[in-house]
Amino acid sequence: MDKATTLLSMQGRLTGREIAELDAHYSSPGRYYHTHSHLAEMFQLGKPQGLSECQVMAIWYHDAIYEVPGADNEARSAELAGRRLPRLGFDAGEVSQVRQIILDTQHHLPTIEESKLVLDLDLASLAAEPEVFDHNTRLIRREYAIVPDEEFDVGRARFFESYLARDRLYQSEAFAHLEPLARANLERVLAGKARS
Repeated sequence: MDKATTLLSMQGRLTGREIAELDAHYSSPGRYYHTHSHLAEMFQLGKPQGLSECQVMAIWYHDAIYEVPGADNEARSAELAGRRLPRLGFDAGEVSQVRQIILDTQHHLPTIEESKLVLDLDLASLAAEPEVFDHNTRLIRREYAIVPDEEFDVGRARFFESYLARDRLYQSEAFAHLEPLARANLERVLAGKARS
């Protein structure tokens, strides 16, 4: 199934109006990794897990706002979802759930049960084959083009070290098997063995 077909199959209650708005966000200049392809990969992995409507909407909106630097990207993405979903028929409780899942993607620590699967889908690429992982890293580096190399390397090292210090990277049983692969990739980068 190609990217476009995957996305259309998972659009849920989104109408053409919301799809067009999201398309504009995910194809905006400066994006290389956080694009439609990232969404499609999450949906391809998540579809067999029986994603709820709220989880589907959280995936669609979780990187809608993505600016570098951008400490409030997740909050702004959650706000956008909060403005759009009520007109699609989502009630207050559902909107709150979608917003919380999106907010949880900032630190990838679930505060509600429904976040676990979405967070694991978002981090699944950490367990990619080394060449794919390295390619993704280069795409993310392009998104951070305004950040000097040394600053980027230090920030990435801190980020990876903080993740390796966690008891577990993946919160759901469906993705627990990815743990060793993801840790190996992070350790490889920190050891200076990744291709940049």
